[in-house]
Amino acid sequence: MNNKTPHLLPEISKIVKLPDHERIAYINKEKWIGYPQAQEILQKLDDLLAYPRKTRMPSMLIVGATNNGKTSLIKRFFSLNPPIHSEEWQETTQIPVISVQAPISPNVSDLYSEILEQFAVPYKNTDKVAKKEQLIKYYFGLCQLKMLIIDEIHNILSGPISKQKMFMNALKNLSNALQISIVLVGTKEALRATNTDEQINNRFKPVFLPKWQYNNEYLSLLASFERIIPLLHPSNLAINKEVSLKILDLSEGYIGEMVDLLALAAIEAIRSGAEKITLKELASCHFVRPSERQHFEDIITL
Repeated sequence: MNNKTPHLLPEISKIVKLPDHERIAYINKEKWIGYPQAQEILQKLDDLLAYPRKTRMPSMLIVGATNNGKTSLIKRFFSLNPPIHSEEWQETTQIPVISVQAPISPNVSDLYSEILEQFAVPYKNTDKVAKKEQLIKYYFGLCQLKMLIIDEIHNILSGPISKQKMFMNALKNLSNALQISIVLVGTKEALRATNTDEQINNRFKPVFLPKWQYNNEYLSLLASFERIIPLLHPSNLAINKEVSLKILDLSEGYIGEMVDLLALAAIEAIRSGAEKITLKELASCHFVRPSERQHFEDIITL
């Protein structure tokens, strides 16, 4: 049988035959697109995970704007390195990586509570920091943890410099004591968090996820998106310059915004019967640019 949807991946060609509501549900699911910059950072993370243990372990700071793929990248890495169950460790599970979100202020006790939550370890919020740290060291060692990822690290900038320094020094000491790599993730403001002193700055080497520009990599990204959007007809997102420029303009170069925009436009294409994304679908899907949303928020708070 001839493939009637050569613009789609084979597995997506099956989805395109499903009822509209099932296709829409699929479009709204979280997906991973392995674009070059993300693959490079995943390789760096793999290298950290494979690094032999020593007192001063290398670490990393991943920097990018809001909704530009940082958290999706971390989720992808975490999914590729899940807990390992083996009879060799009897009742213990080997956990190579855990990921937590930074507390809303530079409070070491709150961070430790978040980590203990990930391990489902009984503790009290009123426990002293030293007791929580002791529990963390025990369970990290028991599970042979090699990497701790802390997302939204820019949160700690809400506190005074003195507490920021204490927070970052606690991370450094945890890394040294347990011989684990620590990966921080945040916006460009996160660079200030690692500038608390020279030792911290040297340890957390930054890698960047910049906004997308109109170039071959961007067009390749659009082509990859089109392959996984279950529409009957090709949209030629990477070929139609008007459409590709409009997508970049509306998303303002943020990959997370592109994902949301293309999902809305694809759903509009299904409901209208067009079965492809054109300038019409982009205009009628009610997507609002991120800068315009911020403007609306500013007006509401006045």
